[in-house]
Amino acid sequence: MDYLKIYNSNYNKTYRIGESLIKHKLIQFIKESLSYNRAFNLTLELFENLEKKYLIKKEPNLVELKNIYKSSLSNYSKNSIELALKNEVKKSFSKLSLDNINTNYTFDSFIKELAISNAIHELSRIFRNYSDMYKMMYNNNFFESFEIKDYHPIDFRDSKIYTDLLNKFFPLEESTENYLENFSVIYSDDSIDDLENNIPNFNEKEKAFLLHSIYKIIAESETSAKLNNTEFYKVLSIVNLHDDSCFASDNYKNSDYYRILSGGIEKVSSEIKIQDSFIDILISKTRQLKLKNITKYLSKKSTFLKAEIARNNKKAK
Repeated sequence: MDYLKIYNSNYNKTYRIGESLIKHKLIQFIKESLSYNRAFNLTLELFENLEKKYLIKKEPNLVELKNIYKSSLSNYSKNSIELALKNEVKKSFSKLSLDNINTNYTFDSFIKELAISNAIHELSRIFRNYSDMYKMMYNNNFFESFEIKDYHPIDFRDSKIYTDLLNKFFPLEESTENYLENFSVIYSDDSIDDLENNIPNFNEKEKAFLLHSIYKIIAESETSAKLNNTEFYKVLSIVNLHDDSCFASDNYKNSDYYRILSGGIEKVSSEIKIQDSFIDILISKTRQLKLKNITKYLSKKSTFLKAEIARNNKKAK
């Protein structure tokens, strides 16, 4: 029996149907005037309910068998799906007590449900992780380039589809005058002069956000953003944090430093233009210190902010 053929045919069929279903549901939700957040949640809920209909999600023995499949994949350097099904999974299936399941439920039935379940899970994972891209399509009712595809190892924000969407709907139109106006809100003349020095000075908010950036890069290390030892050391040198109060009480959590470290750019300011200016100046400093990967991470943040500003300006017209 060709177990891999059974798996692939059901996986691919489910994936194609699911991808098409997501697209058509989003278009339907636009016609119903639903917000993207509502449409997003309803779409994920739809797939969760679809998956629940299968025995592999309801029968404990089959749930355990799926876990055996997952853990067995790492046993092989190639052809892992085929070999895991043929060896560990088939052997475990033969030992299962399936008294509560229809007697027509065979090993082929399990493989079919496994493939369907995995396809649904992958569609949901990508739709959730790439939500910003699908939000852009949704808000502009533009689905010509719609696809549910994993762009690993590159970040989806570096994909051609995403950059084309940004250029189409959010061209950067901010004038120099507006930029300088926002720039001056949070930066004094002294800090502007610092940019001309070989080693720029960082204010407390910048230090806190640098630490926040390090934390996020490490947490998201599976994406294209990486952090090497040199950059990590340089940032620790910049921050030079000494706060023994954190060992005695929780009062340190009330400081702006900790709020930015834990909450990110929204804790710098609630105004998106000020956030944008803050990131732009920080990028200029990290570039000066050749913190390439941190600069790349900050640049992606800047792209998001500028796109949001452009979208807000477009709405205001």
